Amino acid sequence: MDPGLRYEGATERRSWILSTLQAVGFVSITHLARELEVSQMTIRRDLHALEGTGHVRLVHGGASLTPRGLPSAAFMDVDHTGPRERVGRHAAGLAGLTDTIAIDAGPTAYAIARALPKDFGGCVITHSMPVLQFLADRPSVRVVALGGELLPDRRAFVGPTTEAALAELRVRTFFLSPSAIDLRGTYSGSPAEASVQRGLMAIADQVVLVSTSEAFFTSAPARVAPLCRLRAWVADRWPPADLTDALGRAGVVSHIADD
Repeated sequence: MDPGLRYEGATERRSWILSTLQAVGFVSITHLARELEVSQMTIRRDLHALEGTGHVRLVHGGASLTPRGLPSAAFMDVDHTGPRERVGRHAAGLAGLTDTIAIDAGPTAYAIARALPKDFGGCVITHSMPVLQFLADRPSVRVVALGGELLPDRRAFVGPTTEAALAELRVRTFFLSPSAIDLRGTYSGSPAEASVQRGLMAIADQVVLVSTSEAFFTSAPARVAPLCRLRAWVADRWPPADLTDALGRAGVVSHIADD
């Protein structure tokens, strides 16, 4: 932080925190304390005060904005009534009501968060800013936010900070939403996101791939993992025959999301 911008007064600090949150959606307590050169206890007091205004929600390790605090950072250009919604509903049905789950970034994974039943009372771990913002309005859901560097096109956090936050975590199911899938495995659009996805796979008891059919016919540069790392997959239609056969040989359970 520029020394000339150091804020010692609570009002100025809280204004700066809110502005930062409006820019990135989530920020950790450690990062705020370092940037503002105050104790973590001071930051927690500031965040509790902001939470009282209804603009901020405290989550594990930091804070995110509530829908009141920021216009939705969701995928406004995505159709929320088509294949993604069907995949999201089917995938959400695979989670137990008290499970700890991890939700990937991207519009298909976001559809899972939207489809979680009203009585879901488990825990969601995610690096997706839209998922964080959507679940901020669901007080019955415990949310663990993985902060870090914001990847604008995926609206997701990546990098060493994100990966370090995974060290002491464990989830029942990780819902993986890759950019592409082929006979050799799953792929991401960037090495940084692929690394986060591998980290989430490592802490999961099982990995469920979620995708729409477009992922079967596109390519992406960063390999995430081979098909054998998957427990199941959910899509809106069957993949090409050779990929279907490869998934079957790998023992991956198939789910087609019906209307």
